[in-house]
Amino acid sequence: MLEDRPADAELVLYELKRSGYEFVHQRVDTQNAYCQAIQEPLDIILADFSLPQFNAMQALHILQEHNLDIPFIVVTGTISEEAAVETMKQGAADYLLKDRLSRLGQAVQRALHEKQLRDEKRISEAALRISEEKFSKAFRISPDAIAILRLSDGEYIEINQGFSDLTGYKPEDVIGKNGLSLTLWADLDENRGYFQNMREQGEINNMEGVFKKQDGSLWIGLISSRTIEVKSELFIISIIRDITARKRAELELQRAHHDLAEAYEATIEGWSRVLDLRDKETEGHTQRVTEMTLRLARALGVSDEELVHIRRGALLHDIGKMAISDSILQKPGPLGEDEWKAMRLHPEYAHQMLYPIVYLRPALDIPYCHHEHWDGSGYPRGLKGEEIPLAARIFAIVDVWDALLSNRPYRKGSTEEAVLAYIQKHAGAYFDPRLVESFIDLYNRGVFNDTQTSRMTRLSGRTSEIIE
Repeated sequence: MLEDRPADAELVLYELKRSGYEFVHQRVDTQNAYCQAIQEPLDIILADFSLPQFNAMQALHILQEHNLDIPFIVVTGTISEEAAVETMKQGAADYLLKDRLSRLGQAVQRALHEKQLRDEKRISEAALRISEEKFSKAFRISPDAIAILRLSDGEYIEINQGFSDLTGYKPEDVIGKNGLSLTLWADLDENRGYFQNMREQGEINNMEGVFKKQDGSLWIGLISSRTIEVKSELFIISIIRDITARKRAELELQRAHHDLAEAYEATIEGWSRVLDLRDKETEGHTQRVTEMTLRLARALGVSDEELVHIRRGALLHDIGKMAISDSILQKPGPLGEDEWKAMRLHPEYAHQMLYPIVYLRPALDIPYCHHEHWDGSGYPRGLKGEEIPLAARIFAIVDVWDALLSNRPYRKGSTEEAVLAYIQKHAGAYFDPRLVESFIDLYNRGVFNDTQTSRMTRLSGRTSEIIE
């Protein structure tokens, strides 16, 4: 990714992930870093049109100078029609604007498909050249391991220098021998499966395998193979690229991503604990409503990916109260009219706090909208019905349930029967009636029992403290 703005890069990567792609990426913003990055195997380049010291046209020219066929898509904030046409003439696969990223997935899919077609054409042309000339210059100098085998018996016909460099096998060690008799593949069953696939399908694209060098050391290769016909006999031409370093980097990146994700979650939970510590009367409220919300959402068929955002939103549902003064938040009695006006600003404060944090934007529905009502009488925006995000509609029921059961200095907590009656009474007014039915059904089936046990244990402990 050629981009000098980290925030813009995050948005592009989020859209790419939302389109269903899994990927490893590197962001660069200078010519030197770009030139170094394209030395590694790349599937695609996403480039801003103009950077402070570099631009997409220069990047395209560098690709051409290096004879690299890497799909190149321009993703930019603004671009003139003339500039867009020129980038396409210079070899860009596509261009799109940053405020219209919904087309990114389709653009990437098309660019990769076109690259695949070009690759297939190149392989076919190479096969034709091999049938006319046993050794071509490209075959000899390629750093990848290239081998030609007879399909019928798996016998090696020829290998290139790249094959010897990667495996340690010299031509005399390989040529004339059956592939299964060598220990090139670390797993013989995987080797047999490879040959079976070639006989049945005639091709393999980017298959990862573990290979063994002549000295016994292991390496990871990415193999692509095609069958070619030469004088009415079928042969396999295979190309293996060493991706050991890349796989090691991917693993390290996965570990770093896991560590970062854990840090994110720990930070969110820390914020929620700070809120609970600030208001002792609601201690434990955040953890209980988060667990109940997740159970209700799962029962409604919400995806695992959305559950991650719902959990974060539930933990941070009252983050906006950080901006509310203690005199209002901890007042031991009902709030006055002006105090309520101040209190009702906390969803807006939550939006202001969380929106700049890109990874938390999908979790904003609950902190921003959990006080909206089904009939449109809620706040801050007066959303109505299904205008209210599903996560917020789910959470609103659970939040009221836990709040009404809790003791406050100015009132005692209600019984579960009374709270159920309240929720049923306001189905269609405050709450989504369909979700109320689901909530009551789960309650009757005991799905929330342990969360209520936790509540009663906490209340019992608080009572003992008061008596003592």
